[in-house]
Amino acid sequence: MPTDTDTTTTDPEIVEQATALDTWPGPDTTYPDTDYGGSNPGEPDAAADSAEEIGSLERLCTGPTVNPADLEIDENVRKTFSLDDHPEVTDSIREHGVRNPILVIRMPDQRLVVRDGQIRTLTALAHGLAEVPVYIRDFDPSVDTNEAAIERVFEQITLNDRRIPLTNSDRAAGITQALDLGASVTRVAKALQTKRDEVKLVGKVGASATARRLIDDDDQYDLAHAALIADYEHLGDTDAVTRLLNARPAQFDFEAHRIAADRDERRTYLADALPYAEAGLGVLTDYPDLDHPDHGELLCAAEIVDAEGNALEFAHIAANPGPWLVWLDLDENQVWVEIDTGHIIDPDTVDWDTRDQPEASPAEGLRHAREVEQRDQVLPEYFLPREHLDTVGLCERVDTEDETATSDVVDAGEDDEPGEHGSRFGQVDPEKAAADRRAAAEAASEAAAQRAEIERAERRRIRELNKLGVAAKATRIEYVTRLLTRRTPPAQAAMFLTRSLLADPGLTGEYHAFDSALKLLGIEGYRSRLDILATLDTTKPARAQVIALALVLGGYEHRADKDLWRYSESAVRRYLNFLRELGYPLVPVELAALGEIKAIDIDIDNPTATGEPADPSAASTESDADEQDLPAAA
Repeated sequence: MPTDTDTTTTDPEIVEQATALDTWPGPDTTYPDTDYGGSNPGEPDAAADSAEEIGSLERLCTGPTVNPADLEIDENVRKTFSLDDHPEVTDSIREHGVRNPILVIRMPDQRLVVRDGQIRTLTALAHGLAEVPVYIRDFDPSVDTNEAAIERVFEQITLNDRRIPLTNSDRAAGITQALDLGASVTRVAKALQTKRDEVKLVGKVGASATARRLIDDDDQYDLAHAALIADYEHLGDTDAVTRLLNARPAQFDFEAHRIAADRDERRTYLADALPYAEAGLGVLTDYPDLDHPDHGELLCAAEIVDAEGNALEFAHIAANPGPWLVWLDLDENQVWVEIDTGHIIDPDTVDWDTRDQPEASPAEGLRHAREVEQRDQVLPEYFLPREHLDTVGLCERVDTEDETATSDVVDAGEDDEPGEHGSRFGQVDPEKAAADRRAAAEAASEAAAQRAEIERAERRRIRELNKLGVAAKATRIEYVTRLLTRRTPPAQAAMFLTRSLLADPGLTGEYHAFDSALKLLGIEGYRSRLDILATLDTTKPARAQVIALALVLGGYEHRADKDLWRYSESAVRRYLNFLRELGYPLVPVELAALGEIKAIDIDIDNPTATGEPADPSAASTESDADEQDLPAAA
């Protein structure tokens, strides 16, 4: 809060009023114990409840007040100020009145001159307050005039300079305490002249020692960032707190969306696993490392057969699920399902012409496009501890091809005519042949396991890169949404719009491009193009240019989906380069979309550590060359 100094007004009745008010004790005044309702040592406290002493206490607790119109604003070190420049002060006084007493000097002619409290006095007058609290000191006429003025200057400067403001963390802790005690967000916002959304954020920050320290000690964290850290600390998610604290400032929002995607994936995994848990299977939260000592006794279902040597079927697992464990993986490709039932359907059974026509009837024998959606396909993989094989009546699969081959060799030796080598192909060692076949079978099995592991790792890489794409998209949308709140477009927009419309004339008419633009503009609910068109008559030209920019960015953002890292499309490159030109920090999956790094080089476990290309200008030059087919004049 800004501090203030003060100074004077006169009224014929002020002499009597000021005399009555000057009962407030000065700093050098001493009183007998009985003046405070106490007692002398060794004497009973019989007078504690006397009316005279109660009146004295009330006078001390209440303090003197005067009408601000009776105060005179005289000479002051503060020369240049305007009440309009201090809305937080004026709004507070309008809401609560003046709480801090105004320091007043009573002059020999009984004028009350404001020494400290100039802004408080003027604000009280502006809002028509009937009274303000004051602390009155008498002017000392024995002091030289110049010396008195010097003392006034020193006092006013000292009182303004030496006030210790609340720290951000102290203020946050106080707001949190008020909320915890039952004050509503609206009440706090009104009392402190701040926005409700800010009160919500501050309330979260105040509950976290880590977040309070950040808003005091580190300028890189704004209130929203500190509140997010406070949220995760409140949940006990130390991993999220650590990741956010270690994130580079330019990557904070991206890292926050990464964490949100990770947590969302975990919740989805547990939701998908719930039916298996309800069926009695144990749910693995990490894929087992079968080479690890702790997991080495786990057998995957492909390595298990029934008592007759037949391959395992799910019915065997369902019959005795207790010992079994399941791991759920996601297929790289999504599937189309009925929204109501979740059943997988053939996309050829959908009338896709009904996507933009909610009320239209689908063609005969087809579904309405609004009845279906794409979802991830869950791939379960089952494991059984080796020690439970006997429990469920199953066996570990063994390769019987060796025994068959050995038997065939023996039979062939008996049928052939005896000779020096036992056959026309020479003597065959049955044990060696069996060992060779076992080795070959083990090698084939190991190769199959390696292929399976490579495929699983590849699925994980694709899944993680798509998650990074989701986080990048969410971060971009936040940035672009803030950009489009402007009243005027950025200077770079004119050339960008011209290039975009020449290179992609159908961009704004693509499926969902308009819906994407509405989302970026913060427009909720269904709006048609005609609805937006009707608003342009009252829209200022500069804002209309921002809306045009939104229509183009909506088309581009619709194209830049989570898998943008797979492709290097010229339209997406144009979009990302425009954002970078505006100062938006691109992340690795977006750099891969630009062709400046390779997706295979992205560290999926620590993507923000993936470096920028050694020479991004070379890549960008190549991108610009085939960015669009435009005449040189354009």
